[in-house]
Amino acid sequence: MVRPGRHQYLIRFAYDGQRFFGVSPQRDRPTVGASLYERLEAAAGQRPRALQFTARTDTGVSAEENFATCWFLEPFDPVRFEAQFQKTLEDGITSVSATAVDIHVHARNISSGKWYRYMIRSDGEEDPRAWGVEKPLDVQAMKSLAARFEGEHDFSAFRWRCSAPDTMKTLARVEITAVPTGYIIDVEGDGFLRRMVRKIVGAIVWVGLGEATVEDVASLIDSGAKYGAPHGAPAHGLTLMAIRRTGS
Repeated sequence: MVRPGRHQYLIRFAYDGQRFFGVSPQRDRPTVGASLYERLEAAAGQRPRALQFTARTDTGVSAEENFATCWFLEPFDPVRFEAQFQKTLEDGITSVSATAVDIHVHARNISSGKWYRYMIRSDGEEDPRAWGVEKPLDVQAMKSLAARFEGEHDFSAFRWRCSAPDTMKTLARVEITAVPTGYIIDVEGDGFLRRMVRKIVGAIVWVGLGEATVEDVASLIDSGAKYGAPHGAPAHGLTLMAIRRTGS
């Protein structure tokens, strides 16, 4: 459906989280949302209306794919806007595209799931996009715990300052892969609580270091507890890899 005088857009973009204090605009701090807003306004020659985001990642978290929606009023030149918006700029926003969509397409309801990846470096090298863990890890214990997170569970104990009323989430995959530099932990599911992925990764590493048993952590799953999980893994190792689009 097209509404006369209104141009609705689906925006795809990526970013290096270390440059920003999260997605949501903040006073006197660089954010993904503020940078994207400025880029949209400069390209369109007017402010974007109703700018909303599919995922609101925290400070330091990067993204290979995120989405937003917004709309513009007449007078508006779609060809000029799309060409200007997709230019390479030094604003920290990359891999951008703008697609005209139906007015009912909204950033908050296009996702059927998200895929996150966490990087761990165990080779002693500095990496701004990974958590350095140089002590030996029990990978088999880590994989055993990872499997316990899969499926539908109450993840109340694995969130931080999160008021979401629904704490039941389904994780399709919690997978640990050894790579030459360390480990990759992929977490994919239908929804996530605030800092849930970082809490899960922190718990997996906690077990890998022998500071807790698999059963210690597994007992928190479905417990309904408001706390109990270890501190979350550092933000800079986490990347939102992809948004699973509804109907795709």
